[in-house]
Amino acid sequence: MRSVTRVAFTHVAALLMAGALSSCATYSSPPTVGTAIGELPDPSATIAVAAWQARLGQHIESAGGDPAVLAQLSTLRSPAVARPSQIVFGAIDIEAFVQERDGFDVFGLLVGKHSTATGPRYVFIVGVVERRDYWPVAVGDVRVAALEMKDGVATWETGPADAGALTRYRAVSDTSTTVRFPAVRDQFRLVDCDPGICVEELRSDARWTLYSRTFVAVEPAQSPVPPPATGR
Repeated sequence: MRSVTRVAFTHVAALLMAGALSSCATYSSPPTVGTAIGELPDPSATIAVAAWQARLGQHIESAGGDPAVLAQLSTLRSPAVARPSQIVFGAIDIEAFVQERDGFDVFGLLVGKHSTATGPRYVFIVGVVERRDYWPVAVGDVRVAALEMKDGVATWETGPADAGALTRYRAVSDTSTTVRFPAVRDQFRLVDCDPGICVEELRSDARWTLYSRTFVAVEPAQSPVPPPATGR
């Protein structure tokens, strides 16, 4: 009887172990990511970017409203850019039903300051990384966001998504490694395109633009060119 019981117990244990290993394999195997994964629907991307902005604004406001606290954020080291480190702020598990399993992780890379008549704005290129089954599967949205601090309160202006720019950016992505934003080889830079704010990625020639309601200060003999019409 003991022998039969021992055999039965061993069989059950083996089945449980096989199930556990199968579960682990499902969790640890990255999905096959192809170009079929498109851009995020605008409502999802807007919610994700807004949540990122809110968290960064709260971070600055909790430090007395001084944007200098940005210099204390964790830095990303990249061999592809001249600066040895870059300032990145991340907000994870946005719209996630289960922590780290799904939803969006949003990361904003500080690319520079933009001077306006009302003061400086801090310009970020913001990428929304979509997660599925515990793995990041695609950069689903990229856009420009400009931060201005007014009386210690964060005020944001955000550029639109650009499907063409996103396609060019993703076309040069390294598919042999884990999806991330910004990627190790990305070369984002702030470029002059008054009256807007433009950020380019040099490898892909992708460009994102924010046409702001706040124009750059100009000489009296000049007049700012209005932003292009966005439709009726």
